[in-house]
Amino acid sequence: MTQEKPQDYATLLAKAGEFELAGHTGKAIEALEWALSLAERLEVLQRLAGLYSRTAQLDKAVARFQRVVELWPNYPGGHYGLGLAYYRLARVPEAIAQFERTIALDQEWFTARYWLGIAHFHRGDLDTAIAVFHDLLAVAPQFTAAWYHLGVAAAQKGDHEETLAAFAKVVERNPQSFVAHYHTGVAHYRKGNLDAAIDSFRTALEIHPDDKRAKDNLRSLEDMRLRFS
Repeated sequence: MTQEKPQDYATLLAKAGEFELAGHTGKAIEALEWALSLAERLEVLQRLAGLYSRTAQLDKAVARFQRVVELWPNYPGGHYGLGLAYYRLARVPEAIAQFERTIALDQEWFTARYWLGIAHFHRGDLDTAIAVFHDLLAVAPQFTAAWYHLGVAAAQKGDHEETLAAFAKVVERNPQSFVAHYHTGVAHYRKGNLDAAIDSFRTALEIHPDDKRAKDNLRSLEDMRLRFS
């Protein structure tokens, strides 16, 4: 781009698109910032915020998303983007508020429900995280990542039945999930199902043969079975 600032909005957007396709993110941002100086439009603010997020300029992404929600408070995409930026900055309570606002505006924004659950999980509020994942999976049972994190949250809480049910769904969709087989083994062991636990740890080790935890658990359980057989 030349030093002279273009005054044609459409031209600036076109140039930004060309730069972005060519991998020149910095120039794309420059063009969009110039366009923004001509008119504050949703498409430009969203694109800028997205580019700042992709390039880990999260404070700038937050500023742009904040402007989006200020100007278009009923646009769920602005709240969702702001929530993700807040989450990446470890501003978890603010992220939760934005994800909740996204869902209030669009009940079918399933990824907002997912990230709301993740935010509560990483905050240590396992009961709320589990409830959020349940609500999501009731309307989007195909959301495998939600089953996965439901299983992890249930395992941390010590709810073995919930752990087994959630990871059974994960294994249906991804039989190579080491974490699912490992936690299934732990849950079976804690429920007293020794043979099922051994089978699960063996399957986990077929996927990751060098995992020390699974090896140690399997060895201990096999020794236990020999002693009590």
